[in-house]
Amino acid sequence: MAIFLNFNMPKPKPFNYRPRYYDERKERLEKIKARAEAELAAKKDGAHYAGLQKGFLAERRAGSKLKHTALKEKSVLRFLIILIAILGIFYMIAPDVFLAFWKIK
Repeated sequence: MAIFLNFNMPKPKPFNYRPRYYDERKERLEKIKARAEAELAAKKDGAHYAGLQKGFLAERRAGSKLKHTALKEKSVLRFLIILIAILGIFYMIAPDVFLAFWKIK
């Protein structure tokens, strides 16, 4: 029986991880700065900046309305799923009472 000793073990591969960082606040501030610079440039040129009519607050309100409608749809769907689950459990526990309640036979 031969015993082999291997002293030339391969080294482990290095782990090269570079984390990515996304700063939403910084990006939003950069957009606001760019809009302000464009507005100042338009005032200096005497031209009317078309983006001023809509405004920053109007854009935020429009986004919040979309979120609100999406939340409403999710809550209605969640309510229907819970209602169906409760009715299904009630039917499994007492099918005679369930059928009598709905007058289904």
